[in-house]
Amino acid sequence: MPRGLLCFLPALGLLFAGAAVAQTDVQFRQCNGADPVLAILGCTAIIDARDASAPLRSRALANRGLAYAARGQNERAIADLDRAVMLDSSNSIAFAARGNYYQAQGNRERALADYNQAIGADPKNASAFAQRGNFYLTESGPEQAIPDYDQAIKLDPKNVAAYANRGEAYRVQGDNDRAIQDFDAAIKANPKFPAAYDDRGLALAAKGDYDHAVQDFDLAIKLDPKSVAALVHRGGAYEAKGAHERALEDYAQAIKLDPNNPAPYVSRGNIYQDRNDLDRAIEDYGHAIMADANFAAAFNNRGTAYARKGQYELAVADYDQAIKLDPRLGNAFANRGLALLKTGQFARAVSDFDRALAVNPRDALSLYNRGAAKQRMGNSVGGDIDVINARALDPNVGK
Repeated sequence: MPRGLLCFLPALGLLFAGAAVAQTDVQFRQCNGADPVLAILGCTAIIDARDASAPLRSRALANRGLAYAARGQNERAIADLDRAVMLDSSNSIAFAARGNYYQAQGNRERALADYNQAIGADPKNASAFAQRGNFYLTESGPEQAIPDYDQAIKLDPKNVAAYANRGEAYRVQGDNDRAIQDFDAAIKANPKFPAAYDDRGLALAAKGDYDHAVQDFDLAIKLDPKSVAALVHRGGAYEAKGAHERALEDYAQAIKLDPNNPAPYVSRGNIYQDRNDLDRAIEDYGHAIMADANFAAAFNNRGTAYARKGQYELAVADYDQAIKLDPRLGNAFANRGLALLKTGQFARAVSDFDRALAVNPRDALSLYNRGAAKQRMGNSVGGDIDVINARALDPNVGK
């Protein structure tokens, strides 16, 4: 899952003929402006004007809906957006804005329907393509998102968010070189764009270029000193460079800025666990779980810390929860299998190693441990075969 996407929806230009109108130029400027409070005032005057046409009132409603959304007044925002599309079914921006609302509410079907309607109403609306691209990236994957970002950039080569989000789509795919090209384009268009530096840093780190990654994270933090994500990412780059104390400083600063963000706790807990400071690791994983009870990796990592302390029942309980939350979690089955093996639950252990090996048939340790579990169950032939095959993959496994 990609991290936060950039969602820029411009206000609608309120075009009107030279006929006499009650609205003043000031009200039109306010309704089109960036200040949500003034936009609400100006748009309300236009909406309430007796001589405002339906398309004009629809545009003003869409702008006021965006202003309400910017202020967190979601019920008022959706009411205005509903009225906007009822008055004018060709109001592309109103449909796109309503799609954002539905996506935020988790109503994926209605969100996609509105993005499609926005594009159908105005096939030249670059923002609508970008918004649908964001939807596909978060809900379906980068393969569907990239063509929409391509179209958004073709229609509006200055759409900075589309470059940045297409870069994120490439990064999620593992195409870090193309991702960096798009982040470069976004930064060239807007050198004060902290998220683009942060994302480029992630792509550079994925390529193993930790020094340049740290430089990008530095720039992101300089532009946005309260960016917890950039601090966590810089901490990760420092950790990869072996600068664990610098990493711990970044994680501590991230926690200070947002004590309810689970990510820095898990990252710091991992360092503590690597140092065999298991009690502090368990404490940090516990903080992460308190902040987000659905954070599967925190349960998995805490389970490993418990297992290393010999507290296998607690470990199994944490692995159970990790797998319940995310059955695709890479090593959770292997971890639980080993804890079950240690507690004498050999049949369950074999089942978990089976599932781990289904994901990675060349996992020598899981293969060896499955062999050990089979042997303890009395299946000496099957166990010996697993051990032999495991040592063919890794001669040092189990030694």
